[in-house]
Amino acid sequence: MGAGQSKFPKRYHSFRRKKRSSNENITVQNSSKQEPVSSIPKFPSVNEHIDYLHQHHFLVKSIWSTNFSSPIEDTLKDGAKVLDVRCGAGTFLLELSNEYSLSEFTGIDKTKLFPSLIKPSNLNFIHANILEGLPFQQNHFDFVYLNIVEPRHTKDQWAFIMSELIRVAKPGGYIEVQGFDSFAGTIGPKFLKFIQRFAMLFSANGVGMGSRHHIKSILSTNSYFYSDQKEIYIGKNGGESGILLEDHTTMFFVDIIGEAIAELNNITMDELKRDWKEVQKEFEEVKTSLEIFRMWVMKS
Repeated sequence: MGAGQSKFPKRYHSFRRKKRSSNENITVQNSSKQEPVSSIPKFPSVNEHIDYLHQHHFLVKSIWSTNFSSPIEDTLKDGAKVLDVRCGAGTFLLELSNEYSLSEFTGIDKTKLFPSLIKPSNLNFIHANILEGLPFQQNHFDFVYLNIVEPRHTKDQWAFIMSELIRVAKPGGYIEVQGFDSFAGTIGPKFLKFIQRFAMLFSANGVGMGSRHHIKSILSTNSYFYSDQKEIYIGKNGGESGILLEDHTTMFFVDIIGEAIAELNNITMDELKRDWKEVQKEFEEVKTSLEIFRMWVMKS
């Protein structure tokens, strides 16, 4: 399916759909007493993060067996205008722009990790910050997409972001949001500790971790709202896909935000890596799982 074709198998029997609320037992202890953390990693921000972003795209596609859930296939074939907000390295758009040559694709991000020269002629990238508003007129795009690689916004910021996505979508067009939910699924105590440490990085700076529920509360007010979720086992219990997810999760918690977590908790990186090895053992022992979700809505 064009450039950037996923090398992962299309289907895995380790996925199962679930309908249940988020894990309410995950809390951030003493978050109100935390001082602002100056070492929150700016992610994604550097070239070293590009491999993670590419891997993230192909992992997500392998889970869903498709790049999107909105019913826009025919529109894309005929020629549509598509926007990817916070496009990162541009992997999602690079694949779609090769597959749907009659459509026009635009990606925006505040970091310049996307390709500037070698890209299809129907693909354009713009350096912009979503929190400053989208640089487009209202009712402009047939499909507006947001993949939450990492939540780092306040509730008010998410409300603004969603209002911008809706504003630039055409009536009859679709807005789709997808991401992983670390607060749902089956979480053992060792992995829970890492998630709490991760949450502390943001709660100390006024940023909440409940993006999934903030976004749903906004989009679900529309009559044409749809959602889906799957539970994915991490590690060997999830088969090949679970092993890939474990590698992906390790890259995030150790390689990308590990130093910030270690600093916040006054431990060394060697101690953090030692703790993470115990988490990896726990993945198999307790059948640790995460949920991946998609929400899409047609603008009326």
